[in-house]
Amino acid sequence: MGPSVGHVTTAGGHDGRPLPALARRRPRVGSASVAAAGAIAGSVVLAVLLRIPFLSTGLSPDEGGYAYVASQWARGARLYGTDWVDRPQGLLVAYRLLLDVGHSAWAIRLGALLFAAGITVLLGVAGWLLAGPRAGAVAAVVYAVVGVAPHLQGFTFNGELVASLPVTGCVVASLAWRRDGRARWLVAAGAAAGLGVLMKQSAFDGLVVALAVALAGGHGARRRLANASVLAAGAAIPLGASAIHGALTGWGDYWFAVVGYKLSAPSGASVDVTSRLGALGTSWLGARRDLGTIVLVVLALVALAVAQRKRIWLPALWLGAAFIGMNAASLYWPHYYVQLLPPLALLVAVGGASLPGRLLPLGVVALVVVPALLELRHLQQLSPPARQRVIPYYGQFVRDQRVATEVDRLTRPGQAIYALDSEADLYFIADRPAPFRYLWGHPLEEVPGALGQLRSLLSGARRPRLVVVFRSAPLVDSSGKLARILARDYRPLEIVPGTNVPILQRT
Repeated sequence: MGPSVGHVTTAGGHDGRPLPALARRRPRVGSASVAAAGAIAGSVVLAVLLRIPFLSTGLSPDEGGYAYVASQWARGARLYGTDWVDRPQGLLVAYRLLLDVGHSAWAIRLGALLFAAGITVLLGVAGWLLAGPRAGAVAAVVYAVVGVAPHLQGFTFNGELVASLPVTGCVVASLAWRRDGRARWLVAAGAAAGLGVLMKQSAFDGLVVALAVALAGGHGARRRLANASVLAAGAAIPLGASAIHGALTGWGDYWFAVVGYKLSAPSGASVDVTSRLGALGTSWLGARRDLGTIVLVVLALVALAVAQRKRIWLPALWLGAAFIGMNAASLYWPHYYVQLLPPLALLVAVGGASLPGRLLPLGVVALVVVPALLELRHLQQLSPPARQRVIPYYGQFVRDQRVATEVDRLTRPGQAIYALDSEADLYFIADRPAPFRYLWGHPLEEVPGALGQLRSLLSGARRPRLVVVFRSAPLVDSSGKLARILARDYRPLEIVPGTNVPILQRT
């Protein structure tokens, strides 16, 4: 008989193979465990210290846009109706909680810092459960440093980072269940996996790992099915709550925003493999500055583990599932790679733990961590103007703040403005409502009828007082219709001082 969901007679070893129950002993708290716990705690402090300088680097258009949508939702707007975004409610709830701390950029970046600290702790626990205390310490310190990923926006509060916290929690809960077999761990793993998907739809990697652990932890089809059912019940809690809210607010709008848009959009799931590979290769040219070394180390460790018949299947499966999730859409923005950082850190830890002696694993850690630290030090030594050019969206945020100051001077609170066509952060910074539901450029281009709705708005009686032109009308609408509407119904007012951004005023 295999282990039941609520009681086990076997538990997994560090290599993933089951160990007899009699062979398990409650480990004594020795010097190695104390040192590892201290190293994990120190890694959390390091993660915080390395991210503090980025608290003042402003917001990306995505962060500002999510913050604006969350704030409008909090003020009573109908989510996915007038208040539209192609992300599930979980991410927006996280933004609402941060905005309760402060309606500002620093509060959102503080959230990124806190989530990164949480992921560091959880990776330490995951490494410990998989391969011992030393592996836990290695996983924590690798993520604390490499996870900043300054060129990949690892320090921003993007969907990939936010989802990584519950996904990593899911992995930890799965490993805890594998160790003692208590059903509550499977429920927690499922709930955490569901929360990950509610942060970003592509974050299903935690569910894949948890399902693999659940299926591997039982003997016989009936026991495996029981394990999977408990896991599914946990996942149904957050996913069911999301669906109920979607039904109450308007199922059609909810389904299209969260699922349908990504399935039907030209940049979504239907893109062919050749186009994906080309876009992925191009994006890697930038991503390799943050990931090049750790990816090479992971490949070497995996090859060595295969040659030595060491079992590192679980972190390898996590990385593979995260990579598939990253490819769910085809735009390959730099922050997509943030989803890969936790499993990469865990693979370094587990793969390094199988190396002989102590010096070789330490050398592997140094090979990964030192280049990342040197890059962060280089960024801090740059002059303020140079940092604005190098750190993603830093200079753009400074520009948008100047634009927001002019908008505040030219309009009253509550008076709508329109940012043409993809600077969603302006609405949040200026604290002005958007009159058009699609805040970003890609939905405007890809949602059927969206461009026509924008033309109708800007030519109608309820057109906004100001249009801030971040991208010229001919680039947004190649037909020329939008440019003619702006020329007829708006007049140039000014170019914002210190920028090249024109503001048009309604005639």
